[in-house]
Amino acid sequence: MNPTPLESIEILKNRLASELEDRKWGFRQRELQYLEAGQHLRSLNQLMWQVPSIVIAITGGLWYGATTVEDPRARIAVLIFAAFFSLLAIRIIRRLRRLIQTQIDKQDQFSAETPNTAGPKNIVINCWTAALLGSAIVSLLGASHPSSLSKKLAPSKEADRSALRIEVVAKPALPRLCIAVPLVKPPTNALRKPPP
Repeated sequence: MNPTPLESIEILKNRLASELEDRKWGFRQRELQYLEAGQHLRSLNQLMWQVPSIVIAITGGLWYGATTVEDPRARIAVLIFAAFFSLLAIRIIRRLRRLIQTQIDKQDQFSAETPNTAGPKNIVINCWTAALLGSAIVSLLGASHPSSLSKKLAPSKEADRSALRIEVVAKPALPRLCIAVPLVKPPTNALRKPPP
């Protein structure tokens, strides 16, 4: 049995509405994927800037600690650990950069335009790598010459003389007498007697 024209219009409307809902849901899914990729990219970018800064701060603390330790073997161990820590951080930030590139590629899938990748890549990563590699080299150099990093120096004769001068100058003197002066002067016409 053939449907009537009115029934065929209703069937066509139902099919088109179903296709429209499928398209809307597909666009909504792509929008959610795009937003999620953007959120991942922002969080990874934040980590990219935090990790090297934290590593440099920790390395600086290890260097300071190495200069205050008297045992050369402990100083060598601390400096080798600082070098290892810096080299490990290079691997971490390179891995983070690869993850960021994955998120950038996901976001580029949503764009109709092809991204411009003509310029140099990974400038920030190369700068952080150079800084952390320099930190590792300095740590290894310090580990190879631990005696040059000691903060404990023998006091000089000049320091002894200045300490004596400070003792002489620092002897308490007799206290001076203070005369209390009122901060506010009384009005001048209050002190005058009225004319007779």
